[in-house]
Amino acid sequence: MKIRLPWMSRAERQLWRATSTLDHLGELTAAWLEGKMQSQPAWQPRFGPDDETLPHVPVLAIANRGGYVTTASQPGRLHTDADGTEWRQRAAVEGFVSDPIVLQRLINTAEQAGLDVVLNDADHRTKDGIPVTLRNGKPHTTFGRTLGPGDLKVMWRGFPNALSLMADAHQLTIVEPDFGPSARLWDVLAHATTRPTPHPPAPAPTVVCTSCGCSAIGWSICADGCSGVTDQADGRCSACINPSVLIDWSKEIDDQPNECALCGAPHYSDRPYCSTACKIADGSGPVEFPGATEPSGPTRA
Repeated sequence: MKIRLPWMSRAERQLWRATSTLDHLGELTAAWLEGKMQSQPAWQPRFGPDDETLPHVPVLAIANRGGYVTTASQPGRLHTDADGTEWRQRAAVEGFVSDPIVLQRLINTAEQAGLDVVLNDADHRTKDGIPVTLRNGKPHTTFGRTLGPGDLKVMWRGFPNALSLMADAHQLTIVEPDFGPSARLWDVLAHATTRPTPHPPAPAPTVVCTSCGCSAIGWSICADGCSGVTDQADGRCSACINPSVLIDWSKEIDDQPNECALCGAPHYSDRPYCSTACKIADGSGPVEFPGATEPSGPTRA
C-alpha cells in the first residue's frame, strides 16, 4: 500500500521557495499540473489536480508557461448525483499576471470571444465574484473575488518569494457566461498565452568577398562597379563567381586609389568606405535603405 505523506517533500519545498519571477512560478505550476511535481503550495500536499481538470491540463500548462499563473480552474458541466443533487458549472479560470502585454492579450481575446472578465488589482477590487457553480440552483462556488494579503498569506504560507510575486501581480478571472460544457475558455487560453517559437538566428551576411575583397551586400553597389556579395552561402561577389564579368580597376578619379576604412578594398572616390555596406558594418552614420545611392565611382567596363 502506497503511503501519501501529508507534507511537501523537502526538495520540492526548496524549488517553490526559490522562485524569483512569475514565469518561474508558472513553470513550477505547469510541472505540478503535468504530474512532474507532487505538491503545490495552497493545495493539499502530494495531490494533483482534480480529475475533471485532467483533460484541460495541456492548455493550463501552456497558460502557466505563457505568463498566466493559474490558481484555480474548472470545466463547464451539467451533472446530477445519485441522490438527485443537481450541479451546474461554468468553465472558469483564475490566476495572476504581471506582464502587461500578456494581460491585455488575455483580456482582449476573452472579451472578443464573449467571455466574462474580472480584473483585480490596486485600482479594481471585487468583493463577491461570479457564481460559477450552482447546487440545486443556488450559488455554491464563486470565482473572481479579490484575494487580499491575508488570503495570499494563508495560501502561500512559508513561501515568501511566491507570496510577494502574487501580491504585486494582477488577479485575472475569466468565466464562460453559459453553464455546461464549452470549449471557448480553453481556446482563448491557448490562443492568448501560446508564446511564438523564435526563429533561428539568421547567419551574419558575408561582407567581404573571399576572393577579391569586394564589400557590397546585394543592393549596395560597390564603388568599383561590382554588384556585391549576392550569394551568402558562396561568399563571393558576382565578378568572382562568374569570371566572364570583368571589373575595370584602371579607371582612377585621382592618382591614388583610396582604401576602404573597414575592409581595405581599393576604391576611387574621396569617401572613407568603399560601399554603404561597409559604412553600416563599421557603425558609421545612419542606416540607408535599399535603393539609396552614394556618389558613384568607376562603372563596370
